[in-house]
Amino acid sequence: MQNRTALAIVAAAVLIAGGWIWYSRTHQTLDSVPLQDEFTWSFIDRGVSATTSMPYTDVSLRIRGVDVPLGTYEGTCFAVAGSQWPLLRGELSGAICYWAGGGKEVGVFEENGSLVLKEGDVDEGDAEHEGFRGNFVPLTRGQNN
Repeated sequence: MQNRTALAIVAAAVLIAGGWIWYSRTHQTLDSVPLQDEFTWSFIDRGVSATTSMPYTDVSLRIRGVDVPLGTYEGTCFAVAGSQWPLLRGELSGAICYWAGGGKEVGVFEENGSLVLKEGDVDEGDAEHEGFRGNFVPLTRGQNN
């Protein structure tokens, strides 16, 4: 009986160790620090509206040498990195398009080991309301063209 118990314990330990090795090799996490260097934002000024004076900007994201056009946004755009704005929690890279107190933010977020491109709202706030960056939703191709 003791031999069976000892054998069962050894077999369970081998199965658990094998399962852990398999899991760790097939479910690697992202190393987000080097990934931040892989994102480059491009902005092309598209001029201003004759009626509202609102500027328009074409936004593209280059990921590891591949350009991804994201569309035309209202406002003047800039990369979050190197600006006075901090990256948000989980955001690896981002761009803000802003005009007259509000606009949109496009960001690359790390979620559950995957990269997700999202778009959210930006509002500078006022004397009675705090500024806001949020309401992010996954960005789909052609959403903002």
